[in-house]
Amino acid sequence: MPIKVPNNLPAIETLTKENVFVMTDTRAMTQDIRPLQILILNLMPTKVETETQLTRLLGNTPLQVELELLQTSTHKATNISEEHMIAFYKTFSQIKHKNYDGMIITGAPVELMDFEEVDYWDELCEIMEWSKRHVHSTFHICWGAQAGLYYHYGIKKHILPKKLSGVYKHNLDYKNGMLFRGFDDEFYVPHSRNTTVNREDIEAVPGLKIIASSEEAGVYAIKSENDRQIFITGHSEYDADTLMKEYIRDKNAGINPEIPCNYFPDDDDTKEPTVKWRSCANLLYSNWLNYFVYQTTQYDITQIEDASLDAMIHDNNDIDLKVAKFGGTSLADAEQFKKCAAIIEAEKERRYVVVSAPGKRRENDVKVTDLLIECADKNKAEAEEVLPKLMSRYKVLVRGLGVDVDIDKEFEKITEALGKPAKRDYIISRGEYLNAKIMSALTGMDFVDAEGTIFLDENGIYDEEKTKAVLGKVLKEHERAVIPGFYGTMPDGSIKTFSRGGSDITGAIVAAVAGADIYENWTDVSGFYMVDPRVVANPLSVPVITYKELRELSYMGASVLHEDTIFPVVKVEIPINIRNTNRPEDNGTLIVKNADYFQSGFSVSGISGKKGYSTIAIEKPRFNEQPQLRADLLDIFAYNGVTIKNILSGIDSVTVVVRDEFFQDIEEQLVAEIEEKIAPTSVSITHDLAMIAIVGRELSTSPAIAVKVLGALANRKINIKLIDHGSEKISMMLGVDEADYVSSIEALYTEFTRL
Repeated sequence: MPIKVPNNLPAIETLTKENVFVMTDTRAMTQDIRPLQILILNLMPTKVETETQLTRLLGNTPLQVELELLQTSTHKATNISEEHMIAFYKTFSQIKHKNYDGMIITGAPVELMDFEEVDYWDELCEIMEWSKRHVHSTFHICWGAQAGLYYHYGIKKHILPKKLSGVYKHNLDYKNGMLFRGFDDEFYVPHSRNTTVNREDIEAVPGLKIIASSEEAGVYAIKSENDRQIFITGHSEYDADTLMKEYIRDKNAGINPEIPCNYFPDDDDTKEPTVKWRSCANLLYSNWLNYFVYQTTQYDITQIEDASLDAMIHDNNDIDLKVAKFGGTSLADAEQFKKCAAIIEAEKERRYVVVSAPGKRRENDVKVTDLLIECADKNKAEAEEVLPKLMSRYKVLVRGLGVDVDIDKEFEKITEALGKPAKRDYIISRGEYLNAKIMSALTGMDFVDAEGTIFLDENGIYDEEKTKAVLGKVLKEHERAVIPGFYGTMPDGSIKTFSRGGSDITGAIVAAVAGADIYENWTDVSGFYMVDPRVVANPLSVPVITYKELRELSYMGASVLHEDTIFPVVKVEIPINIRNTNRPEDNGTLIVKNADYFQSGFSVSGISGKKGYSTIAIEKPRFNEQPQLRADLLDIFAYNGVTIKNILSGIDSVTVVVRDEFFQDIEEQLVAEIEEKIAPTSVSITHDLAMIAIVGRELSTSPAIAVKVLGALANRKINIKLIDHGSEKISMMLGVDEADYVSSIEALYTEFTRL
């Protein structure tokens, strides 16, 4: 099968003469086949020679390969024409939005420099970090291997007493691996380097495996545990005369190099070198492409990031501590409790667990917290009539789990608090308290009460400093613990509940105080849906979303975590992972500060909206050149208690978007005040609008998104009443007739999920 390369690449002529089947861009366009996408970061000064060597090896396979060449923008190549680099090479900014089946990072003549001294080191680190999310398997060569081992695993390189140059005999340390399948027990590889990595440093890293080595040349081949990183310290790709050219170059430079070992017959540099590595080189690259790329990468290349996300979430080498919060639906009955316990036990890193009160078991069921509120708001006699329903539910739960929790004793305390206004929040909080007691008994984890460890000030506002000091000390005393959500302690020692959804606040507080690597929020859905499932059936979930995108979607009505409930983890930038208790194998949605290395495969992160809006359009010549008039207009809305959703400005006009619920009852009064204070040319009002937000971090960089939005609605003949880009550059807001709301959401969702 051919390797596809850019038209007119110099390597084409050489390889065609060698009978290597090379396919140009033009011919490949007629092929209906999914080629492997391979990226080569060429750091060698001899660009054309390296291009030819690697293309030759990649083309010696029955697989179709599509090649792209990458250069660093922070270092300008000096041994090749600028025309060649412009014609055939791309920069990282041009390809970082893409995914690749495989990537090769070549060596570079900078090995005697410290890594940090290399002028493109920062850019290379960015590319290597990016490769973990966007490349299925990365193949590092020589200095590229040393750079990768140093960046990813902290393994240092060491300067050799003298340059290692020659062709050396190697043996397999691991004979059952697929990378060297078909190799003889002994094989030869060229080396040309001044530095090395030590075997003991590699063996000290659990996630790495040495596959092949040489008594003279040292460690040769290393792979990561997940097979997605390959490190090769030699140069199997070298041509027959490459070592000779380097040797002659050094001689001419007066370096007086030693003759490359096992290279010239009888070490006579006047004789033609003997090639001993060609068949092994072809087999090495063929095995990599076949077993480490083709057979394991996803057919849909956009899913490479999903697999990377899965690795990131489940890679326990990088994650030492997780805080898991389980919502009410996850703890509704004994079977759900058992699922949560299994999730907790599945990973030892889940050391701290926060629980909500039991939610609904079925559609017409009542939440425990609602029953507790009913008890707290009735007189004692009326409340005691509700208590048996609560007690029976907990007794059934305890019996079904077979745990030793004295429900009668706990409800005696609740009964004593009935009818006492000062105990209202205490009563309401008992759902979370009892669930934490039960989960502690079920899992064997310690119970840590939120009372006395999480604090609020006299105004009921979270006291971060005191909580961090007290809860931080308590958590250090408990290796694993369950903490009830939803409440904290007032300065007078009384219990105070948070707003509804307050267990999310507790989970975030515990994660922040504990310094968690990930905060898991377990619920009954596999992450955030791209659109409201009540509008579009079975929508896709979003793999990755940023904190800012979350705020934008929440602002426009999406049912996502409210920013007030997660502020503790957002402040310290802890990733949040939304997971499904009923489908723990799903990755869910990861919420992060920066998602540059988490391409989701979709150009938008979510589409949300609401009906029930009106617009007030005020026209007056040069309106926006008169700041006082604009200030007066805002004062009118504020004085009348009308919240402004959005403002769109023109030279002579301002359009204000408001919710109907705040506006309709005082419409005439508001218009009268505008006419009196602003003296506009006209005031026009439009009712029955729906506002739709399209949110995505690529909105500011991809003009195609706006084109898709307008095209999708135009195809449905939907008229856009207004349009605006958000100030954060990650959202686009549209106004349409309420009658077109559902059709608009459906059209946009279809457009942005089409592969």
